[in-house]
Amino acid sequence: MENPRIVQLKQFLEKDPHDAFSRYALALEYANAGLLKEAQDEFETLLQIHPTYTATYYHLGKLYERQGQSAKAKAIYERGIELTAQLGQTHANKELREALFMLTESDEN
Repeated sequence: MENPRIVQLKQFLEKDPHDAFSRYALALEYANAGLLKEAQDEFETLLQIHPTYTATYYHLGKLYERQGQSAKAKAIYERGIELTAQLGQTHANKELREALFMLTESDEN
């Protein structure tokens, strides 16, 4: 049986495929359920539709890390850092910088 939150979020997206919050929430639900490919697809779609939905950069980067895709994680963190700096989102920028730092530290060890 499918997760009821996933079912509901998919219904929301059927009504409005451009609903950024529902797509973001669906991606998180997929990730929490261990459905990593589905989560990745939703995060990547979200970036195509809403490239300024900045929380996506952090969570997609973490998802890439979870899948052992360090180069992709690094690239998405860097894109997010650039965007959040342009938008003046200092808290999101700091979180992305910390994620990138931790990734590069773990890659060096």
